[in-house]
Amino acid sequence: MTQCCFLRVHSLFFWFWSFHHRMALALCLQVLCSLCGWLSLYISFCHLNKHRSYEWSCRLVTFTHGVLSIGLSAYIGFIDGPWPFTHPGSPNTPLQVHVLCLTLGYFVFDLGCIWRFAWRKSIKKYHAWRSRRSEERQLKHNGHLKIH
Repeated sequence: MTQCCFLRVHSLFFWFWSFHHRMALALCLQVLCSLCGWLSLYISFCHLNKHRSYEWSCRLVTFTHGVLSIGLSAYIGFIDGPWPFTHPGSPNTPLQVHVLCLTLGYFVFDLGCIWRFAWRKSIKKYHAWRSRRSEERQLKHNGHLKIH
């Protein structure tokens, strides 16, 4: 009898553990698909606006995310429900989870853009600072100081 109880508890634990892993995997997959969607939108904007910079296309994606997330959040809050003021803390609906995954994918995209653009700009500023510093050293060695 104890073996039978052990098998029931073990199989219930395995199902519970397996269910949570599948749910986590499904959420990660949704975030990854969202990231791919934002990247493909960015690439499309880059091709459509060849005369603009890459940062311009990134800002268009940011604008698109803002409009989309505000619209979906308004739909969820006012139409689909539950109303957040009468049902605070209720479990998330599937639509809410999809919007959260969509937004998380955008935030990962935006973080990559920040690193790609904040690194190139930071390197340029660093090289400019190094060149100014070396010019000041050369002027100090000659006995002259540069006045700005």
